[in-house]
Amino acid sequence: MKKLSVLTLFLFLILGLCAHVDSPNLFEIDKELDSFKKTEITEEEREKYREMEFYLITGGPGSLVWENFGHSAILFTSPDSFPIAYDWGIFTFDDSFFVNFAFGRLYYEAWATYGEYRIESLIADDRSVTALKLELDENQKKNLLSFLMYSTKEENKTYLYDYFKDNCATRPRDIYSWLTEGEFEEVLKSTPSEETLRETVERHLSLSTFPVAWTISYLLGPDTDKEESMWEACFLPSTLNSSIKEYQNNKDEIIYSSKNRNPVPDKWSLKARSIIMGILLVSISLLPLTKKRWIERCCDTVQGILFFFFGVLSSVLLFLMLFTIHNVTKGNINYLIISPLCLISSLLHFASLSKKRKNKAILINSGVMLALSLIVLALRLIIPSFIQDSYAVFIPAIMLYASEVFVSYKCIER
Repeated sequence: MKKLSVLTLFLFLILGLCAHVDSPNLFEIDKELDSFKKTEITEEEREKYREMEFYLITGGPGSLVWENFGHSAILFTSPDSFPIAYDWGIFTFDDSFFVNFAFGRLYYEAWATYGEYRIESLIADDRSVTALKLELDENQKKNLLSFLMYSTKEENKTYLYDYFKDNCATRPRDIYSWLTEGEFEEVLKSTPSEETLRETVERHLSLSTFPVAWTISYLLGPDTDKEESMWEACFLPSTLNSSIKEYQNNKDEIIYSSKNRNPVPDKWSLKARSIIMGILLVSISLLPLTKKRWIERCCDTVQGILFFFFGVLSSVLLFLMLFTIHNVTKGNINYLIISPLCLISSLLHFASLSKKRKNKAILINSGVMLALSLIVLALRLIIPSFIQDSYAVFIPAIMLYASEVFVSYKCIER
């Protein structure tokens, strides 16, 4: 016990050291926009800015998980300059990247790059590209260009990325609203979104595999299940594009349409697919009832691996909730449904490989996990403020635990 305490203390010291890695100077968009002084255009400048144009560039979903949600950038064009793309989706891998990522310190950068190159890079990945002209007067164009140049300076380019509140789409959203004196924000905040953030995320993750979609949904906390306005929904590049298009009452130009990528579905249910997952887990759990020892050993191996994955996943969630600034995981009840107790189940299943009959401890541990899940489910149904949508986790978990209890009891009885 003394050694375990020393080891735990050492672990917390390591976590504490990692948590205090120096952070760079961060560019906070709200504060910078509030403090940035707008200037009036002179008559001599008017013709110059009249010929300038700005476009919202929207890239469609890509192959990688973080590309499933699309991409936004602002394109600047002028007869006196080559096109420039202002982009807030740049991050670099360095020695501290993974430590920073683990603790939620996602340092992204704003870059100004050659516009045609940025668009061609999206097309090369077979990602659809649209350009929406921003309807701005000469004053707005001048202030927009000034702020874009200011925000991409070396000392200003770094910011703390947030999945829903500060990303490649919310930055153009905030800047555009600033240009409209807050009117764009006011309009969007008065318009409710048709889906929650979780539903939006799950729908776009349908482009990935089911295990990826289910795992990410497991990690998302109750903040993603609140009723949101269209302002919050504009964390998604395609939603920002459609919102500005509706606000301006104009159309975007399709630069490129993806040839081989599936479109994001209008509706997609993770819960329905979780039922199939639950049926598969129950089928594996019931196989030992065949009374063939080799089948039972195979099932113990599979279940040992499965429960190990669930145990590690729930431990990761606890770590994210307790020691990081990944705010999207805070208050997540899923760690009570699929919990670190799964690690005990994993050890017990592997231990059963060398025994002639099921370990009675499997029955007890599975019973505890089933009872805990049912209590959480009951609280979710009874308490109105309990808004987290965890049914995609409840369904397979309760089916798995119930079948574990039943099979363990039958195997011990015989």
